[in-house]
Amino acid sequence: MVWPLYGVLVVIWSSTWVAIKIGLEDTPPLLGAGLRFALAGLALLVVASAWGRGRASARARLRTDPVLAGTLALLPFATTYGLIYWGEQYVPSGLAAVLFGVLPLYSAALVAVALREEPLSRRLIFGITVAIGGVALAFSESVELGDARWAAPAAVACAIAPMAAAVGTIAQKRRGARVDAVALNGWAMLAGGVLLLAASATSEDWARAAWSAASVGSIAYLAAFGSAIAFVLLSLLIRELPAVTMSCIALVLPFGALAFGAAIYGEALTLPAVAGAALVAGGLALSQWPGRRAAAAGVSGRGSG
Repeated sequence: MVWPLYGVLVVIWSSTWVAIKIGLEDTPPLLGAGLRFALAGLALLVVASAWGRGRASARARLRTDPVLAGTLALLPFATTYGLIYWGEQYVPSGLAAVLFGVLPLYSAALVAVALREEPLSRRLIFGITVAIGGVALAFSESVELGDARWAAPAAVACAIAPMAAAVGTIAQKRRGARVDAVALNGWAMLAGGVLLLAASATSEDWARAAWSAASVGSIAYLAAFGSAIAFVLLSLLIRELPAVTMSCIALVLPFGALAFGAAIYGEALTLPAVAGAALVAGGLALSQWPGRRAAAAGVSGRGSG
């Protein structure tokens, strides 16, 4: 089920870029992001308390690694999504997704230092480079579509945001193998949401928020599918796949975001987008082929022994 779940995660997160953009039409960015994660965190904690394994008490089912939960709250949830929500006010959602595609480069650098059991082969690095080139090609036409005044800082924010996400991925890879994914993400999202709401309260005017059907629906969708379900899947997949493989999901998301944009807003699929998609697919296949071959050899060896 690893690769089908990986596909589900790609579909969900491909749709979140458009959903964020819809919510930003009526809701300040940090307020929307804070509500998203606070609601998702509360929902996950309710699930963890009610549906925990065995006869453990509700209190025991809610236990988690406080250091890891705090790291995820501060970095992937509060920092990454605070920057992404702010940046998407001024740049197209597709451009935000393409800038987020540098995540594998950040993760690759961190893996070389923190997870030496996952060596970086030349083929892997070359494949990631090809895939990132495809992302850049596909969205080169969208660079000038942002806000005239704030597009550049917003683009920088979207490019910096993946660093915090990469640290979170590495942290989960190192500490999260035996931690319940539901309770972990519940506490991390709730704390991250509280941090975002606190930042919003001091910097945004909540009175200008319009609780339209679109904004409420956006927050609800992002909380349930884009957060509660997606990040639990991410935690489970991180246990089964190399950290760089998980980071490569960011290279596919812009193309899913492009497809959702075409379906919802009637945006045209351009030749650079199609060519970029081909490069991304080829780069991902190239980067992952050695890992698959090694995995197959390992299974064969255990079976024959």
